[in-house]
Amino acid sequence: MITDQLPTIVLADLLSTIVYSVLGIVLLLLTIVIVNKLFKLNLHRELVDEHNTAFGILIAGVAVAIGIIIAGVIGS
Repeated sequence: MITDQLPTIVLADLLSTIVYSVLGIVLLLLTIVIVNKLFKLNLHRELVDEHNTAFGILIAGVAVAIGIIIAGVIGS
């Protein structure tokens, strides 16, 4: 009885985890692109050419914050 439904439940949970993970990553990247365009930043120049560590830490903080928000929204 229960063992017949187990593979379906596990597969559905795995599929939803994969879908939500991809959705979260896409939303995070989209947010970074929007912030880049909105504030007229050049992420590549600041991080690679000028080696701006503070800017890298700022972008990492924004990414973590947006990631927490997206995880909360997806989890609710």
